Amino acid sequence: MEKRKYLGYANTNYVREYTSRIIRVDDGEYLGYASFIRINAVYKPMFVGAYNKICIADDGYVELCYLPDGENWQMYALYDGDGRIVEWYYDITRENGVDEDGSPYAEDLYLDAALSPDGKITILDSDELQTALDVGHISQDGFDLARCAMDRLIKDKIIGLKYAERLCEKLLPLFSGM
Repeated sequence: MEKRKYLGYANTNYVREYTSRIIRVDDGEYLGYASFIRINAVYKPMFVGAYNKICIADDGYVELCYLPDGENWQMYALYDGDGRIVEWYYDITRENGVDEDGSPYAEDLYLDAALSPDGKITILDSDELQTALDVGHISQDGFDLARCAMDRLIKDKIIGLKYAERLCEKLLPLFSGM
C-alpha cells in the first residue's frame, strides 16, 4: 500500500499557506514534471535530522520537486528563506505517473535518502520498508525494486552534489517570478 504523492502540494500538517506551480519539463536532458512551492506561512517550523537540528520548512522557504518520467524516484530540493539549499531529499517510487485528471504523482515505496549540502548521503526509512514487507503492505518485488533503485541512484551519482546542483540550476529559472 504505497502512498500516492501528488506534485505541487505541501504537507498541510505543518504548512498553513503556500503557493505552487507545476510545469512539464522536456529539454532533451530532463524529462518529467517539476513543481515549485513557496511556503508563505507555517503552523510552526519543521525540523528533522539528528537532534532535530535541520529546519526544512518555515515561512519563506521554497521546495522544488522533480518527478522524472520512467524512473523510480523523485527529488525535492529544499531552500531556506535566503535561497540557500537546506537539503535534497529523494523518495524511491514504484511508479511516477499522471492520473486521469492530468495531475502528476508518485507512488512512494517507503525508502528515502537525504543529501546534505556537504555531500553526505543518509539512507532513511529502511526499517519502514522492511516493516511494509513484513506486514504485507508491499510485495517482495516492491521491496527489491526499492533497494535496487536506491543502489542505482547512489552508484550513478543521481544522489550526489553534481547531479542535484545541475538539475536545480536548470529547473529554478523555469519558475522565476513566482
